Amino acid sequence: MTSKQRIVLLTLTTEWQTPIQIVNELPKASGNLSDVQEALKDLLRIGLVQINPAVFGLYRLTTEGITIKWRVTYTRG
Repeated sequence: MTSKQRIVLLTLTTEWQTPIQIVNELPKASGNLSDVQEALKDLLRIGLVQINPAVFGLYRLTTEGITIKWRVTYTRG
């Protein structure tokens, strides 16, 4: 997982979020909308993020994404 993917993963929750909402939660130096959209595509492709089937442009963590986020958060070091 790249550093940009990791940052987006750690920012995502189980609530539906737009890429703009995610960008607004990131530190300014961590990326822009284009970086977040690219990371979301990658995380979607590997099954850590899902896209809302009814409302275009909303993303949230999958069950596997929650597990990986927990591991990344609590096993640093």
